[in-house]
Amino acid sequence: MIVNDPYKALGVRKAINAAGILTRIGGSRSPPEVFRAMEEASKSFVTIAELQTAAGKVIADATGAEAGLPTAGGSTSILLAAAACIMKGTELEKYEPKGPAVWRKIAQRLPMRSKGLHTEIVVQKCNRDEYDHAVEIAGGRFVEAGTEEGCTEEELANAFTENTAACYYTHKSTKKGLPLEKIIEIAHRNDVPVIVDAATIPPPRSGLTRFSEMGVDLACFSGGKTLSGPNNSGLLSGRADLVKLAHLQSYPFEGVGRPSKMSRETIVGLITALTLYLESDDSGGFAERERTAFHISKELDSISGITSYVDYIGGEAKTNPLTCVKAEKDEYGLSTKELFDALIEGEPSIVTVYEPYFLLEDYHGLFSVNPQFLSPNEIEVIIDRVKEEATP
Repeated sequence: MIVNDPYKALGVRKAINAAGILTRIGGSRSPPEVFRAMEEASKSFVTIAELQTAAGKVIADATGAEAGLPTAGGSTSILLAAAACIMKGTELEKYEPKGPAVWRKIAQRLPMRSKGLHTEIVVQKCNRDEYDHAVEIAGGRFVEAGTEEGCTEEELANAFTENTAACYYTHKSTKKGLPLEKIIEIAHRNDVPVIVDAATIPPPRSGLTRFSEMGVDLACFSGGKTLSGPNNSGLLSGRADLVKLAHLQSYPFEGVGRPSKMSRETIVGLITALTLYLESDDSGGFAERERTAFHISKELDSISGITSYVDYIGGEAKTNPLTCVKAEKDEYGLSTKELFDALIEGEPSIVTVYEPYFLLEDYHGLFSVNPQFLSPNEIEVIIDRVKEEATP
């Protein structure tokens, strides 16, 4: 049986998480209450659609939206949001997410049988990223406005046509392009809903309600990042008519979201994590993380050939501190990228983030160390390893 040390039993290396909340290394660390709730949920069976509806009410209250839906991650939220907007105005609107899916054939027009549907999703070219592919999986087709350097109001307005289903926006640290407020104004002027990928939203808790307050029609959140829920969980919140369409496309029904299943345990774990998050201190341990970031930076900066300083996710808002590290090959013996790779390949594996474009505005030629999940012992291991890797 795999009980005491499941990773050792499977022959998998454990890693020191100096990257923060990343899906590829397992997301965040859920509190014990989440796992206890999931264990209790496993002891009984329920109708999944009823559980989703009940959980959706909690999500709606937490986000200040008309309605909510638990999903199998931030990307699934994006997929279902796009599907909902594409199906707006169709027969699917007549149905409710309960009982047998008699609307199956209507829902299954996506993604391949979409002739006659509005499938265009307007987006600023400078606001694209790898995660918006979820829109295309749902059957959406992006119409880009502007260039990779920016977008004008006129360029965005001209991208809307009679086939536009939605306008898409990714919340990022970078400030390229039009701000969300202007996008909402232009989209709503064209009677088009706005979808926001808000997966990276950090504390404070007001981050959950800001999009509803701004007039965003559908907001997509990760449950496994800041909320510390199961890694395969997410939230969708927004207009009740659109959230209903998303629900009709989701698991346990047979729409485009069917492959993205959530167990009853995962849904309960997500809502437990959300409740705990709402009850927590808004600072989220910021002061301790900041002290740790400066401690690591001071120690690393004292090493010949290493330059280190502290920068913040969110820029001037300073939502989360990161220790930034650069290595000068002529003096240290390794380049920044080589040091980054050496930390990952060593024992224990130390995972940082190389050129964290999705976290910082100034990210070129560095890797970041996030102190969020580091124990005191792990902090010293990182410092010692950087000293050991030097080969001047």
